[in-house]
Amino acid sequence: MSAFSPARRAEVSTRAGHRCEYCQLPTRGQVATLPIDHVIPRHAGGTTDPENLALTCPHCNAQKWTAVREVDPETGQPERLFHPRRDVWEQHFAWAGGGRIAGCTSVGRATVAALAMNGPEMIELRTLLAELGLFPEAGG
Repeated sequence: MSAFSPARRAEVSTRAGHRCEYCQLPTRGQVATLPIDHVIPRHAGGTTDPENLALTCPHCNAQKWTAVREVDPETGQPERLFHPRRDVWEQHFAWAGGGRIAGCTSVGRATVAALAMNGPEMIELRTLLAELGLFPEAGG
């Protein structure tokens, strides 16, 4: 049973454009329902208000879990993670070709690292979906 009503799930999914708000994996072609993430975890004061909810793929959801910060691999400094309600994806990330996502800012790099966005299984999945025409931006 989901912690979210069908109406709330539809609201979050529609707002997200039916894709993971972190790695942009589309819901189309997935066999599982994408989870809803509390961007700021409840234990850290996050609420269940729509402004704190994001659609995530199972991989990003499992990697993020309750994280809110990660070390930027370029600077070695702790950085907050990407916040889908406050940040613009294209300002922090770019498609790097071959199904890879590049972090363009300290927030982007920290998020790519924390969520293991470029793990081999995710690159393979994005590449396969791009070849099928379900995820063209990842093909580059």
